[in-house]
Amino acid sequence: MYKILGGDGKEYGPVSAETLQQWIQEGRANAQTQVQAEGAAGWTALGEVTEFSAAFNAPAPAASAPGQFGARPGAMPSGTVPNYLVQSILVTLCCCLPLGVVAIIYAAQVNSKLAGGDLAGAQDSSSKAKMWCWIGFGIGLAINLIIGVIQLIAIVASGASGMSGH
Repeated sequence: MYKILGGDGKEYGPVSAETLQQWIQEGRANAQTQVQAEGAAGWTALGEVTEFSAAFNAPAPAASAPGQFGARPGAMPSGTVPNYLVQSILVTLCCCLPLGVVAIIYAAQVNSKLAGGDLAGAQDSSSKAKMWCWIGFGIGLAINLIIGVIQLIAIVASGASGMSGH
């Protein structure tokens, strides 16, 4: 089992050697990513660990896309998966409180899943936050339009009844 030192200075893991191999193949970890084997005292560059050094002698994947571990030594993905937290808060305050809260819950999960190295989970939470934002916005918009029409009818009706008395 191994721990990874993220670009934010936090430790992530423990993860298995197979998981690290997968991250290397995906370009999410590179030879400079700092790693610590279970029970070891210090951090070592992943490329210097015998078990993983062969993976870096093979042709490297295309340049790391922003947000992948290899974007900077030891970096964890960040900023690549939108969390929709601002939109969720706006939907909660302006449109539909219950659905906005659901969106906030999913939005809050995105960054913690990214920090834990769960890119697929972060993308799933992001898409659910986005979905609940749109649903809450649509329902809030429809309700506000209905209320506006009712108020307009009430104003017109009260104006018409006031004119009939003259």
